[in-house]
Amino acid sequence: MRKSYILPIILLTSTFSLLSCEPPDDIDINDKEEKFEDGATEIKMWMMDFEEWENRINIDHRMLFNDNLNDGIQLSQTYIDSNSFDDLIRGAYESNSVPDIYTVSYGNLYKEINAGRAIDITSYFDQDVWNDLTETATEGVRYDGKYYGFPIVMEPSTIIAYRKDLLQTYGNTTSIPTTWNEFLELCATIKTNLVAEGKRNVYPFGVPTGVACAWGTWGMQYAATGGLAITDDWTTSRIMEPGYAKLAEVWQTLYGNGYVPLSSGDYTESVFDVCDGKAIMTTCGSWSIATIANQYPEMIENIGFAIMPTFDGNQDTVTATNGGWVYVISSECENVEMAVEVIKFLTAEDTAQTVDYFTRAFYSKVSPRKSVQAILDAKMEEETTIPSEWYETINYVASRAVLEPIYSWDISVSVEGLLEEAAMGENIDDVVAACHQEVQSIIVRDNLANNNPRQ
Repeated sequence: MRKSYILPIILLTSTFSLLSCEPPDDIDINDKEEKFEDGATEIKMWMMDFEEWENRINIDHRMLFNDNLNDGIQLSQTYIDSNSFDDLIRGAYESNSVPDIYTVSYGNLYKEINAGRAIDITSYFDQDVWNDLTETATEGVRYDGKYYGFPIVMEPSTIIAYRKDLLQTYGNTTSIPTTWNEFLELCATIKTNLVAEGKRNVYPFGVPTGVACAWGTWGMQYAATGGLAITDDWTTSRIMEPGYAKLAEVWQTLYGNGYVPLSSGDYTESVFDVCDGKAIMTTCGSWSIATIANQYPEMIENIGFAIMPTFDGNQDTVTATNGGWVYVISSECENVEMAVEVIKFLTAEDTAQTVDYFTRAFYSKVSPRKSVQAILDAKMEEETTIPSEWYETINYVASRAVLEPIYSWDISVSVEGLLEEAAMGENIDDVVAACHQEVQSIIVRDNLANNNPRQ
């Protein structure tokens, strides 16, 4: 039976049901007919449903894999909303409907390992393949000397995108300040000039809100305090470090003075506001480069990217986390060697396919493979669409970024609450103290002390 191209909807009921449909209208598959090998074993893959351009690349690569009618493998993909992914994976294991391969973030990989859902894949790849991974990528997928996933990309989570023309018009400058104090002064200048011209619903800046505030500020936390919310040995809250109160003061200033909107859309789409002239500057992830190239190509020359400010102005430090995605093979997979062949083709060994992904993503992501990144560096010298300074900014930030934390998600939600309460004008000393106590309680509740598997 012909497989659907995409299965994007999964209903959370007592049993999990898949509803198939034709490709979404916004995905162009160039009328290419997918090939199907008679008698082939189906390898099922679950993917995150992200931007249209990325889905299109992944669909193309699946079709290329399926062009081989002699390998005995037929690859199918299911695209699932990222907000539902974790719950659906757990439900799939409970209902015996587990995919062979699925994607998971670096921050969530250990949870899959600890639950026995992601298998050790070390022996299925030559050591040269593992040696080709960067140090950061290796740290992200290896635990106790074993590899439990193959890294796909590295994505710096927090940089600044800005409109060059509007920054000069309303900010009287052409560059983004390196310190928070100077940055807040710039926001004040922009706000004054916007008000003077009667500009309404246009803001100097945009920050992560809601769930994104919990993870989109990890890099800011690190830059402000030299670490994240708990100590590396997971024994103690770090919320009483002075940098957390200082970061809360920044949030209070941004919101209290109307420099940022009270609410905003999805963080993955925050760059839309800059392109549409609704914000002069915004925080965003590196993937926003591909969004601009695909949806706002006419704006490329008028958009700049900059490193996040820090309190001391030092930007030769951590200002973002390296987020990204990993392929794992499920513990329920009955054809592991075939699943490995899929991963080899898509990202682990086939350099042509891997390079194609990053170039079609307009160099908005960093490769976890040293050999691939060297090819991208060379190709970028001939790139005519993406400005070299965009590429340099992304790679500079990524080279200094730390991995996403793998401690309890509730800790990051607590910090999100701290910033949100500060934004609403609450006493900063009080909200910091409350957050500290909450984080300490989570450490005890989840038995985190001295149990960091990365140590």
